[in-house]
Amino acid sequence: MLFSLLSIFLAGLLAAFFYRRYPKVALPVLSLFLLGIIAYFARFTAPVLQGEVLIQEVPWINALDIHFTFLLDGLSLFFALLITVFGLLILLYSSKYMEHSAQRGRFVSYLLLFMGSMLGVVLSANLISLFVFWELTSFSSFLLIGFNHRQEASRRAARQALLITSGGGLALMAGFIFLEIATGSGYQLTELLTRPEAVADSGLRTAAIILIAIGAISKSAQFPLHFWLPNAMAAPTPVSAYLHAATMVKAGVYLLFRLNPLFQEVALWHHLLGITGALTMTLGAWKAFQEDDLKRILAYTTVSALGILFMMVGLGGEAAVNAAMVYLMAHALYKGALFLAAGSIDHQTGSRRISQLSDLMRKMPATAAAVLLSAASMAGVLPLLGFVGKELLYDALYHSGQEWSMIYLALLFMAGAFFKAVSIDIVYNALIRKGNLQDKTIREADVFMAFPPLLMAAVSLLAGIAPALVVEPLLKWSAADIYAAEPSMKLKLWHGFNRVFLLSVATLLAGAGLYVLRDRLRQVSKPAWLDADYWYDAVVSTTETLAKASTEILQNGYLRNYIATVILAFSALLIYALVDGGLGLPRPPEGLFNGLQIYELVIFALVVLAVVFLFNIRSRLIVTATFGIIGYSIALAYTLFSAPDVAITQFLAETLTLILLILIIHRLPPYTLRNTITRIKYLPVAILFGVLMTITSWIILEQDKDSALQRYFLEKSISEGKGQNAVNVILVDFRALDTLGEITVLTVTMIGIIALLAFQTDRAEL
Repeated sequence: MLFSLLSIFLAGLLAAFFYRRYPKVALPVLSLFLLGIIAYFARFTAPVLQGEVLIQEVPWINALDIHFTFLLDGLSLFFALLITVFGLLILLYSSKYMEHSAQRGRFVSYLLLFMGSMLGVVLSANLISLFVFWELTSFSSFLLIGFNHRQEASRRAARQALLITSGGGLALMAGFIFLEIATGSGYQLTELLTRPEAVADSGLRTAAIILIAIGAISKSAQFPLHFWLPNAMAAPTPVSAYLHAATMVKAGVYLLFRLNPLFQEVALWHHLLGITGALTMTLGAWKAFQEDDLKRILAYTTVSALGILFMMVGLGGEAAVNAAMVYLMAHALYKGALFLAAGSIDHQTGSRRISQLSDLMRKMPATAAAVLLSAASMAGVLPLLGFVGKELLYDALYHSGQEWSMIYLALLFMAGAFFKAVSIDIVYNALIRKGNLQDKTIREADVFMAFPPLLMAAVSLLAGIAPALVVEPLLKWSAADIYAAEPSMKLKLWHGFNRVFLLSVATLLAGAGLYVLRDRLRQVSKPAWLDADYWYDAVVSTTETLAKASTEILQNGYLRNYIATVILAFSALLIYALVDGGLGLPRPPEGLFNGLQIYELVIFALVVLAVVFLFNIRSRLIVTATFGIIGYSIALAYTLFSAPDVAITQFLAETLTLILLILIIHRLPPYTLRNTITRIKYLPVAILFGVLMTITSWIILEQDKDSALQRYFLEKSISEGKGQNAVNVILVDFRALDTLGEITVLTVTMIGIIALLAFQTDRAEL
């Protein structure tokens, strides 16, 4: 499984190079490659349908006991096939849809990057690797949504999607860490799911549920973070079809499915997901009813459908889980087909607004057939798979007996009615009625664009007619993994004339009534503050304002203020450590000043006089020379106290610093501390820091210096480092990477200074 993932990522890298240069060769090669990936996962169908669970483990971070562990059971196999099959169809569709794009190679590369990331999410049995792939889906979707980066709408949508999904990812990671603390499972999902009692006993279960739910809500565009998905329709249509109908937005749903056995007995899990899903379902359906743009209609119905899946997980029970799995399959088929058909319509007519479309049944018969079947499935009309899924949803809610089930049922009825109205609107106004496009020459889309949506719609029809043969075998094992029970799914198209069927008929009639009243209902105005985008913009704007204000205070351009702030903060921590540690002030040893030599007093006097002299200097050149006196005096002290290597380092550093400062002095801005009071205000900070450093050094000197580390370096300097000077060996060998890092920082700083000076010279010449 790791090889299959890596091969997809490698294909993505190669596609960026070869696809644009050799499109006639790259397309069939990539198609055959994806067929091979599909065949690889399909070969596991037989053992999985017999109840087998396949696990593969590849060592990764042995020190932390974190590995690439892959799990293939009914649930992950279903999603893996969904991702790869839809990915192949999207690739074929994109070959014509993006035919005239100069960046189609880049597009295919991004698409394969996303496919591999999404496969990693559904196959990972280790929470750390799952999180890595989870974040890769956010990153790759950012690239895909912002593909048309010259358009502000695309850039804004990409930033918005990345901000929301990545923020949710951070919450998800925190939730995973809590689960690991609670269970000590080594982040292994298979072990974690068998220990719900350990999670409950840890006291971290509530926090873990909330954090994981935030991650899933952000990824699957649930209220109140639902708005990024409709805005992401700025992406090319193949992206919308793949990411936002079949794969990425279902990552959150998959996560809930996978973790449901761990929390299925917890009331908070059910209430949080159920209420969130019900609100999103209702809001998304209402928003879809108000739209005229075909892609935004489909986006809001996707938001609503995802809310249905959240709600059913929140409802709990085998019937609810079975219904959710069937509806997920139905939604992927009809929504993928509708998105691709919308792209074909836009590609051929130049518009995707329903009010501007007409007569497409005659002008684009293949695309119209796909739209007709898919819209019927979305509306839950016999004999499409959408009807089967809708019946199961109604039945699960009607017979649930849970405290919220009747409220959920009423809201589902309302959302279903809006779905019907939207479907009627699409079919009648875009396909049947004669109008704006009647006299225009419009042709059917290329076969690569017409075939994928038509195939999805045909599978939806076939699966609805014979669900027990087409979808039940895999879906029942998928549902069994969600509820951790033996498979119980029994699918059939017709359940007879019962209350659930009558409820379906009532939904159709209510949808027809809403369509008749659509003009009046769409005229209902709402204040701007009810729009989620309004609050998003307000939060972003407020954050930018606060950031600007804090930056002006904390980063005002005065280096002295920065240094003073750092010193004061460090001093406060140091004082706290001294007081809290009970160290107190060290007592000076007896005879501290006995035996002072004349050269020690001379060095001390030089340093003190130089420091005092600095307060009355206005010339930078003299300041630099005075600093040199201090530095050379310290180096002289090192020499007198038997540290010649340190003294040489100090001499070289001081000399180099003096040369560099003298070279750039004339480029520096003039002095700003001409006022004596302004200069003196930093004196207490300096005195405080000096006193604390003296006390700290004194305390350190009183500590026992005979440590095992000291002996180790002295013993190993010659045998391991091949050097007699232990200090040099430590710097060059034992701390080689640290020293290399310091050199790198200095090099980068030097390059930056040179670049800034060159830029300043260029501006002066202008």
